Amino acid sequence: GPRMFVADIQEIRVSPIVSKKGTLHFLEPQTNGWVKRFVVVRRPYVYIYNTDKDTVERAILNLSAAQVEYSEDQQAMLKTPNTFAVCTEHRGILLQACNDKEMQDWLYAFNPLLAGSIRSKLSRRRSSQMRI
Repeated sequence: GPRMFVADIQEIRVSPIVSKKGTLHFLEPQTNGWVKRFVVVRRPYVYIYNTDKDTVERAILNLSAAQVEYSEDQQAMLKTPNTFAVCTEHRGILLQACNDKEMQDWLYAFNPLLAGSIRSKLSRRRSSQMRI
């Protein structure tokens, strides 16, 4: 008989809740300079705009298909504090927050589990420094 083709439609429910929005700096691979972008996180998506007045999404990242990476060694090596990377199968994107607290908040919005493990590591280190 005739073969039936069933479209494989994956329904991804976009959270109506905005986990975080604000500005982040993106490393431009072409120029190796930092550009400021307005970012809105509604899991599992990250919407990237040129400014907060921008009505068009310039890029969309799907966090469920991306790896969020945070490395203190890399920050020290690149001399780029408050940075973390989002790696998709096509590219890696380096993001920079304006300070440490903002970076923790962004990490939490992008990947709560990773942020939690980093936070506990940092707090352990702070307590061990106090004992000296």
